[in-house]
Amino acid sequence: MKAIFKTAVLLLLTNVAFLLEAEHSEASPSLAAEQTLLLDDDALMARLQKRIWGDNDNIYPGWTPWDLAIWFRKEAGNPSDERMHAALTAIYREAETREGKEARDLRVRAVLWLGVCSDDATKAFLLEVAAGTSKDGFLRTTAISSYLRNADAEEAKGALLRFLVGPDRIASDMDRSGVYPVANTAWEESSPEKKLAICEALQVGLAHESTHWVFCSGDRWLCGMSAKYARSEERLAMFERMYATPVPDGDLFDRQSLVPQIEMLRKLKKHTSVNSNLVTAIAHDFSQPLPEEERIALETPPNAPDATDAAQEKPAKTRCKGGYPLAAVAGLLAVTALWFVFRRKRGSA
Repeated sequence: MKAIFKTAVLLLLTNVAFLLEAEHSEASPSLAAEQTLLLDDDALMARLQKRIWGDNDNIYPGWTPWDLAIWFRKEAGNPSDERMHAALTAIYREAETREGKEARDLRVRAVLWLGVCSDDATKAFLLEVAAGTSKDGFLRTTAISSYLRNADAEEAKGALLRFLVGPDRIASDMDRSGVYPVANTAWEESSPEKKLAICEALQVGLAHESTHWVFCSGDRWLCGMSAKYARSEERLAMFERMYATPVPDGDLFDRQSLVPQIEMLRKLKKHTSVNSNLVTAIAHDFSQPLPEEERIALETPPNAPDATDAAQEKPAKTRCKGGYPLAAVAGLLAVTALWFVFRRKRGSA
C-alpha cells in the first residue's frame, strides 16, 4: 500500500511540475506584454471593465472577496493605488448614470475591488458610499467591508461606531445586521490592536441594538471573535435587556428563545468584563501597541478546546489516521484539476 501511495504521489508531483514549467514558459512573454500594455490608463480601465465581471460571486475555501482583484492587479503589473482608484471610481461613476440590475451589480463590484487600495482617497470614497442613505443596502455594507480591510485600528473602530450607533447609523435592520459579518471578515486578517478595536465597537453596537433578531445575529458573530465577550457580565446584561424589551407588533421573534442563553450566562461561576460604553470606546486609543498578555489572549482562538475536549477528540483522530494517505492523493488531484481550470480561464480572458 505504501509503495503504491509513493508511486502515485511521485507521478502526480512530476505531472504538476511539468505542467507548471510549461505554463511558465508560455505565459511569461504574454504576461510581460500585457503588463506593458496596461501602463496606459485607458488600457487599464478597459481591462478592468472586462475582468471585473469575473467569478466574484463564488468565494472558495481559503479565498477572500478581494482575491480576484489582487490577482488582476498582479497580472496588470501592480498599478498603484491611485491608478486603481481612478479607474474603479470612473467605472462606478459611469454606472451611477444608468438604471437596472447590471448597473447596480457593476457599482457593487467596483466598490468591492476598491478594497485592494489603501490610499486616503479610496478610504474617503468608500466612507462616502457607505454613508449614502439613498444607496442600496448591500452596496453600503460592501463599502464598509472594503474600507475595513485597509483601515487601521482607530479607523475601523470609528467606522463601525459611525454606522452602528452614530449619526449615520444604518436604519434598515437587514442592512445593519450585515455589518457584523463584514466586520468579522476584517477581524480575521487584523492585528491584535485592530481585532480589539473591532470587538469593542461591535460590543457598543450590540449594547445599543433595539431589534431582537439583529442583536442575536450580531451576538453570534461577536462570540466567534471574542471569548471574553462571550463570558462577560455585559453580555448577560444585554440579553436581559433584550428579554425585557417588548417585541413590536408584527415581529415574529420569540423572546423565550433568549432564555437558554440568559440561564447559561447566569450559571457561570466567573464572568469577564468588556467595554460596551460608547464614550469609553471613543476615548480608547487603539493606535498604541497592546500589552503582551492582552496580545496572547487575543491570539487564543475563541473556541479553543480545553484539555478535556482534546482528550475526548483523540480517539476520533486516531480512527481517521488511515485516511490521510488517500486525502493526500485527493489533494494532489485537486491541485492538478485547479491548475487546468485556471489555465482555461486565462486562455479565454
